[in-house]
Amino acid sequence: LDDSYRSPPCWHHLSPSSSGWEDEQNKLTFKEVYHLEAKPNLTLLQQFHMGIAKRQMYSEDDPLVNLLLQDMATRPIVHVTQKEGGTQIKLVIDYNNTEQALFKPMRFPRDQQTLPNHFYFTDYERHTAEIAAFHLDRLLGFRRAMPVTGRTLNMTTEIYEIADGELLKTFFISPSNNMCFHGRCSYYCDTSHAVCGSPDTLEGSFAAFLPPKEVAPRKIWRHPWRRSYHKRRKAQWEQESDYC
Repeated sequence: LDDSYRSPPCWHHLSPSSSGWEDEQNKLTFKEVYHLEAKPNLTLLQQFHMGIAKRQMYSEDDPLVNLLLQDMATRPIVHVTQKEGGTQIKLVIDYNNTEQALFKPMRFPRDQQTLPNHFYFTDYERHTAEIAAFHLDRLLGFRRAMPVTGRTLNMTTEIYEIADGELLKTFFISPSNNMCFHGRCSYYCDTSHAVCGSPDTLEGSFAAFLPPKEVAPRKIWRHPWRRSYHKRRKAQWEQESDYC
């Protein structure tokens, strides 16, 4: 991307007092705000980024969404690293076109229910929840979730052989002769909580990334209905019936 991708925004000529000014501002895409040109060498993800607006990630009829989902599910992978931070293991996938996706591995079968005495923050994260959340958001017409798709990987050729050193050190073969790894993180990153293939086939979710912060500066807001992640303390919205 050229320097124009990083130029300061130039908003619509309508004034705040003009009729429909706010609606016009909300409809402006990243491409229109920064006066960008759709160049032929842009990746699908870069093209998708250009269509992001203030109130939605993509328009209802944007053909790039399905193309991007297909691309994330099929494009060759050239490098894998563990994502820093977070409570459970996730991998950053590098594709052969310089783009990336966030991989969350399958931890147990779809029909396995959470134990009733388990807190939500002591349970495994579900890769299918990532996929379902994207599709539900899309069906409800919000379009505020980045595209997420499922993909089945060959752990030998698509993770182990192209992983970096730190992640590579955590690979092992289980007593059932399945390939496993556990990475390094706050929860469930040890041999007894490893991610294992069958024998080296592993399903997971692939989520598209937002534009880099240096390209699209933004603020980060704490979610107003976030959970407390505490076994005794409840969140504010759980205690106040009129919370807004």
